[in-house]
Amino acid sequence: MSVKEIKIEKEIYKKLGMREAAEQFFDNIDSDGSKIVIDFNKVEFMSRSFAQEYIYQKTMRKLPIEEKNMSQNVKGMYDIVCNDYKKHLNKI
Repeated sequence: MSVKEIKIEKEIYKKLGMREAAEQFFDNIDSDGSKIVIDFNKVEFMSRSFAQEYIYQKTMRKLPIEEKNMSQNVKGMYDIVCNDYKKHLNKI
């Protein structure tokens, strides 16, 4: 399987704030069966709403996606939202 790397800072911005930006980002990912690696290098901030939409889009599209180079702040928000999402799924 080939690997396609995307630098999210270049696709969006170094501050990931708007939910719509996450949705548009996933709309623009061209999945040709490659594993996708999202590089968060240089990303300084991720809002809760961006993280929620990012995780939702990632889950719904079922693409082989992996993240790398998340700062502690960005990883912290990502992990909080992931845990909330998993708890919500367990209630359904």
